Amino acid sequence: MSKKLALFIDCDRLEAAFMTVIFDYLRNEDYDVCVKRAYVTKDNLNSWYNQLEKHYFKIILTNSLANSNLRLSADVMKILYTGDYDSIAIASNYKEFGILAGEIHAKGLCSLCFYQYSKGSEASLKRAYNTIYNLEPNQERNQTFDLNDADNMLDIFESALEGLDSKVLEETLTAGHDEKQKTKSKRTKAKSHIRTTENAKTQ
Repeated sequence: MSKKLALFIDCDRLEAAFMTVIFDYLRNEDYDVCVKRAYVTKDNLNSWYNQLEKHYFKIILTNSLANSNLRLSADVMKILYTGDYDSIAIASNYKEFGILAGEIHAKGLCSLCFYQYSKGSEASLKRAYNTIYNLEPNQERNQTFDLNDADNMLDIFESALEGLDSKVLEETLTAGHDEKQKTKSKRTKAKSHIRTTENAKTQ
């Protein structure tokens, strides 16, 4: 039996070429896409229009990215509380939509996220959604680590610290500092003893 799904696409943060990949995945996983909505600013409409028309999307045209974020969030919440679906999918790398994933979980539905690895935020997306799907899987294997990419650095750091007890961390750092101080003190005493011995021999 197919699973009823509502799909929301953040067109300004994804490339239109991946639309086929999204629908191939949903078809293979036996999803019935009952709702299709796309949020796009005027600057990106031309690059997306043919794909959206081909798949019969309702297009929400906005004048800014912030406006698109608000409209998408409002529509997800409306569908969540008025519709009858098994899953809700959001196609976007925007990690703040993870808040919506939490609401979806609270209602007992499954949350999916389609994203592009090269655009970052993977660690945050993994924590927020039930299922995430990288639209460019080859990119992950070929990705080079960029120290200048502050967003990715933050995600990696957050992922590394996930679940770490801050009190334990503090105690570990304090213990390490105390140990260094003790070692330093011993070295100072040893040097002082050597100087005293040398002075005594000289006299």
